[in-house]
Amino acid sequence: MTTDKLVEAFVAKLSSCGLPIQLADNTAQLAQFDESLPKRLPPSFASLLSRYSFPAFDVLGLSFFGWKPDSNAFVEQLSMPKGSLAELLLPNNYVQIARPDSGDFDAVCFDLNQKRQNREYPIVRIDHEEILCNWRVRVTAELWPSFIRLMEIAASASDLKLYWERSIE
Repeated sequence: MTTDKLVEAFVAKLSSCGLPIQLADNTAQLAQFDESLPKRLPPSFASLLSRYSFPAFDVLGLSFFGWKPDSNAFVEQLSMPKGSLAELLLPNNYVQIARPDSGDFDAVCFDLNQKRQNREYPIVRIDHEEILCNWRVRVTAELWPSFIRLMEIAASASDLKLYWERSIE
């Protein structure tokens, strides 16, 4: 299955679980984000961001940041506010995409330091306390070998648990 087809299957699964994910042309926003990173995003994740907008959601143990034109946690990390996790993560080739869905503040990131076929970097968990207390990056676990693998598992799950905060209108 091609990457774009896998992204479509992943999106279809998320949508079937009720996530309000919308088709959108985010290529300009993605290009601006990608250019500001130390290395380009994995093609699978870039495919998702370039074609869809979505609120923050929890799936497979992760709380993913939302990707919307008006407010966007992915882009906000590029400003690297003093004392933020991003201030240390980005220069060290880690791009935060989520947190653990347990409410923990650890960073869930793409590890751009590892050479991988087609830039499909692993997704790792980084100890936030090590950053805040010792100003050091400490990877505590590899959570997924790639975003592709995460999408494959989610798309094929018969009972996928998906959560998001519904906005009150």
